[in-house]
Amino acid sequence: MSSKQSSNSFISTVRRNNSRRRRTPKPRVCKPRKTLSNGGKRVVEEHVGVSEKLEALKNLIPAKNEEMKADQLFEETADYIVFLKTQVEVLQRLIDLYGSKTNEQKKVV
Repeated sequence: MSSKQSSNSFISTVRRNNSRRRRTPKPRVCKPRKTLSNGGKRVVEEHVGVSEKLEALKNLIPAKNEEMKADQLFEETADYIVFLKTQVEVLQRLIDLYGSKTNEQKKVV
């Protein structure tokens, strides 16, 4: 085999391997949730659908009493997460400002 043939063979092998890697992943299917019942003696599997998970997520964010599409729900959830992080930072700064007195400082005041 000449070097040109071996390099062509190598290139075709690399291309073939790369084409295998570029496949799109299989869509994820919700796995069944395992719950214990009867005092932990028996494991029952429940299939939890995507719609049930979206409904649970909707219950975590402040209600607007309207139907939302999944993309709107994700945007609202992201906004709410940013709001909560900001609220935590503000409260931490208030604690730093007002609540960092030691016992000795409290006795003096």
